Amino acid sequence: MTGMLARLNQSARKLRGDSSGVGAVEFALIAPVLIVLYMGALEISVAMSVNKKLARASSTVADLVTQEEDVNKATLKSMVNVAESVMMPFRTDGMKVKITGIAVDSTGVGKANWSWQQDETRPYSVGSIQSLPKELAVPNTFLVRTEVELDYELLLVLSGIQDVDFKTLEMKKTYHLRQRVGEKVTCSNC
Repeated sequence: MTGMLARLNQSARKLRGDSSGVGAVEFALIAPVLIVLYMGALEISVAMSVNKKLARASSTVADLVTQEEDVNKATLKSMVNVAESVMMPFRTDGMKVKITGIAVDSTGVGKANWSWQQDETRPYSVGSIQSLPKELAVPNTFLVRTEVELDYELLLVLSGIQDVDFKTLEMKKTYHLRQRVGEKVTCSNC
């Protein structure tokens, strides 16, 4: 029995001084953490790019609409294609575009003159009060507001798991611009 204990003690001393395989054990412990950090950083950077493109799409649509004195449903419908083009190379499935002409009265209250969304309905009734940023509620002016919404689905994080709340990021960008030509932008058939 003592011989067996002596051999076991001797083997334990050899293992204590042996450092082969330490790097493999450290890598096995640290690699999953580093992979998750890398995937998270990738997801965040792609989501930020999509959010930036969404803001650019909203501002581009507002810029194009405000360069006209009169628009119609066909012109506004073409703005969806403009927004989708700006969003390239990202997917635009389910993107929603709303465009509203807002007249600010002498008291600084904004009211919808016309509104349109891509399903050919009117999201805001004519004359409905529209909330505006305080800086833009200048009396007796006209604004065009574009709202672009997109649900961005995360690419890598838990892609196979169902019913996870954070798989989709709901993004929305709103942009206001004043008309460039004339006193207001009218919509002939909105």
